[in-house]
Amino acid sequence: MITLSSASAATHAATAAQSAGDRDAKAITPPIRDVIGEQASERVDLKEGYEFRVAVGEWPPMISETLPDFGKHAKRFQTIFSAMGFKVQFVFVPWQRAYEQTRRGVYIATFPWLRTDIRIDEFHVPHYPIAHAHQKGFYKTTRFPDGINLNRLADVPLLGLRPVGIASYWYEEEFRRLGIAADMVSNPESAWRFLDADRADILFEEEEVGWFDLTRLLGEKVAATYATTDPITTNNMFILFSRNHPDGEALMRAYERYIASDEGQEICKEWSICKEDLPARSGQDRGRNSE
Repeated sequence: MITLSSASAATHAATAAQSAGDRDAKAITPPIRDVIGEQASERVDLKEGYEFRVAVGEWPPMISETLPDFGKHAKRFQTIFSAMGFKVQFVFVPWQRAYEQTRRGVYIATFPWLRTDIRIDEFHVPHYPIAHAHQKGFYKTTRFPDGINLNRLADVPLLGLRPVGIASYWYEEEFRRLGIAADMVSNPESAWRFLDADRADILFEEEEVGWFDLTRLLGEKVAATYATTDPITTNNMFILFSRNHPDGEALMRAYERYIASDEGQEICKEWSICKEDLPARSGQDRGRNSE
């Protein structure tokens, strides 16, 4: 378990489900008395000093247990909630586990995720995003010296391209829906090595994450031989607050009130996430990059 506050780690009263979640975390801290009272169902506001746990996974450089401040998005999350007077713990688990255990109420929140119809039903999704995702196609310039003119997944079969992808990423369902033949692998390293071995033509990834992984896994010289397409999608990403955690809705409301305030608007300008994004139904289930 990773804590970003100087205070001692805090948890809600232990339950069997939470104990199971703790065994998945990197370390275990003992439960302490809840900081805002005992009648969880009647709470409206969370007091200053409230401590909570957030389930996250590895998605460098955005979130990682091994990076300074635990990555760019983790630092942003901590900056916002610290300014609100709250204390945050990050619990690193596989992404799918983070999602499911937050849905069940083991953790109060997980981030960052794209908003979908399913997630609106299963979680409290705020109006204000926490980040943006710019999905692009990565390809080798030695294979496509004239570039690839592509700005939507539907162009992939029209151009005769065969993508490699990572199982459970946002595009897996879209590939099926569009009838795109793709080689699906289990993790980013396998995907990049598959692409670099010329066994596929293109890999779709969030732009900053893609360049980070490519350079980290294959080196700067190899990364210099790659290029990207225009953005395939540009999406807002959100914190998912649990509907089954007693404080899930209250924490979401506190987050929305703070971001809407003058102080919140000022602090979030650096990341261009201040604009309210009303949660309309998308009609598609586009999942965020996750394991």
